[in-house]
Amino acid sequence: VPPLAYDGPLRSRLDALRELVGLSRTRLDNRTLAEAGRVLDEAAARRRLSGQHTVVALAGATGSGKSQLFNALAGVAISETGVRRPTTAAPIACSWSDGAASLIDRLGIPGRLRRRPVQGPDADPQLRGLVLVDLPDHDSAAVQHREHVDRILGLVDAVIWVVDPEKYADAVLHERYLRPLAGHAEVMFVVLNQVDRLPGEAADQVLDDLRRLLDEDSVALGEYGEPGATVLALSALTGDGIPELRESLGQFVAERGAAARRVAADVDAAADRLRPVYDTRRRAGL
Repeated sequence: VPPLAYDGPLRSRLDALRELVGLSRTRLDNRTLAEAGRVLDEAAARRRLSGQHTVVALAGATGSGKSQLFNALAGVAISETGVRRPTTAAPIACSWSDGAASLIDRLGIPGRLRRRPVQGPDADPQLRGLVLVDLPDHDSAAVQHREHVDRILGLVDAVIWVVDPEKYADAVLHERYLRPLAGHAEVMFVVLNQVDRLPGEAADQVLDDLRRLLDEDSVALGEYGEPGATVLALSALTGDGIPELRESLGQFVAERGAAARRVAADVDAAADRLRPVYDTRRRAGL
């Protein structure tokens, strides 16, 4: 499988960040140095792996229905769903094409938790190249579950945030995840699930309020077309809206640009952390 290729500008920015970190060991605190070093290490690790696959995590709170959505996209019951919380105790990966083993190895997901989508004459080639990862709940009471989430969110190419009508405005989601990751909006989807529970025009009202919150988080698509997250409403239970998500996700994967955009956003974040020490990113070549 051909490895990922970064274009010239991104390679130059990574080189500039590497040089800056090397020159800054007496100026920067250990945490800032470690974070910048991690960006460089993960960019190098991702570059050695498949450029034909896009790794996308499904993230959400307890009861959001992300495992149900995972199963709906795969066309088969892969991830356990139910009233017992939390249901997903460890990340599960599903790959729509061969050649993704090394990418999944990088996530630390063992073979027993790797799956394939439904196959046969009705198999949808639209998602070829997708590696979908169902994460534990980000608000789980189990510390290990939250650690799984935070670790894998730092490694995937993109994230689908699954929210529901009850928890879409939850402070933990917006303050701990969406707002700090606003610079990664281009590689984010935000999906309002369980719209079948909302009567009449309530679904549109909740979706509008969700978009308002995302705008406050600087995650929403800008009014002048600035990059932003893809926002959709659906019901994993009834299937309403699933074809739209599948189409949007298929186009996203087919572009094969998510991994490089993720790395570019990581470089942006590292440069922002260096700003207190250096005048501008432009002077540093970042």
